[in-house]
Amino acid sequence: MKAKENGPMRERPVGPTDVPSCSSWTELSATSAVIPNMAVSVALPSVAGAPSLILTFVTALIFHRSVADIATGASSSEETPHRRFEYKYSFKGPHLSQPDGSIPFWIHTGNAIPSADQVRITPSLRSQRGSVWTKNRVNFEHWEAEVTFRVSGRGRMGADGLAVWFTSEQGLDGPVYGAADQWNGVGIFFDSFDNDGKKNNPAIVVVGNNGKLVYDHQNDGATQALGTCLRDFRNKPYPVRAKIKYYKKTLTVMINNGFTPDKEDYEFCTKVDTMIIPTDGFFGISAATGGLADDHDVLSFLLFRLTEPGQQPPPPESEIPKEEKDKYQEEFQNFQQELDKKKEEFQKEHPDVQGEPIEDLYETVNDREIRQVFEGQNRIHLEIKQLHRQLAMILDEQRRYVSVITDEVAKKGTNAESGQVDSASPQLGSVLATQQEVLRNLNELR
Repeated sequence: MKAKENGPMRERPVGPTDVPSCSSWTELSATSAVIPNMAVSVALPSVAGAPSLILTFVTALIFHRSVADIATGASSSEETPHRRFEYKYSFKGPHLSQPDGSIPFWIHTGNAIPSADQVRITPSLRSQRGSVWTKNRVNFEHWEAEVTFRVSGRGRMGADGLAVWFTSEQGLDGPVYGAADQWNGVGIFFDSFDNDGKKNNPAIVVVGNNGKLVYDHQNDGATQALGTCLRDFRNKPYPVRAKIKYYKKTLTVMINNGFTPDKEDYEFCTKVDTMIIPTDGFFGISAATGGLADDHDVLSFLLFRLTEPGQQPPPPESEIPKEEKDKYQEEFQNFQQELDKKKEEFQKEHPDVQGEPIEDLYETVNDREIRQVFEGQNRIHLEIKQLHRQLAMILDEQRRYVSVITDEVAKKGTNAESGQVDSASPQLGSVLATQQEVLRNLNELR
């Protein structure tokens, strides 16, 4: 097995002596003209004795551009394999678990707690182990798994971590992140605790095993790792996503660091070439805690079968053996015959009981639409009646107000005839006119 490691790249701080120099701006412009298709303007101060630095700078740019072109051409020439979702090897919410706590097509062991929208592999308690495994073997050569999970805890550091497995047998319990040691297959470890004290955790580590290797916990599997990358996956605002692809004996791990809600924002983690794993096996997810503890929650595990371009994907029916399909068909026919026999016996024993026709037991589409229209009109009618009652109450109130104001105006008119002048008479007349207008509008609404 050969590994490609993708670690963090560190650059030396740039100082005054690191700045490329030239004797004049004309010299730099002439030098930059040899770089084709570069839409970049560079302005550097004039420092004597730097033609070699400029040549090195230009050479590096040309080499970087050539490598990028080669990589782009290679990626475009490689055709994308056909993907098909395999529901029997997957789980996700919102109806992840059954009422009895089981997961369809999966088994869970240890301290794993399935719920409607996630599986808590281990709670944030000390010395916990848990795992989930597929019930059925995976028998296709190429695959891609997408895992969505959260690792969260109150401490600055967590432990121990979470692992995604593909092994020849189910490692239901053991010391390696809650699963069995000396496995035959591959494990992708999301290690959150720094056992060796080298400050290289949290990390994602790929470790292969042929069934004889004992995992080196004290050194975080550093001597056994086929690929690794440093990524902090604890306490992120969004779920962390990992895409693990095994195609043409190459294992590639991509990671979404959980800083964005974009589900497709993946970045490269590591790649292992010439990776030999069992032709069939089980997928599993396990986790463990130690002296420190985190909640290890898996929100979904989606598996896709990959088929090379030009090859015909196998039909879904081929996954069920012909003998098993014949058995199911025979059971269905026997059940149908028994049901018909029970109906005949019931009719003979109860000749006076006339059952309703089958078509009368169910509501047709037209009946349902008519019922919904009738219910809607009935609600509108009730709302109109309620509005009519409220308008009647408002109308009565307005009539009383108009009556009171009319009486006041009449009294003021009598006082005016007797020689008493009241300055409030114009205001009362205005209020009376307004109330009469409101009364007319309410009558129109009725």
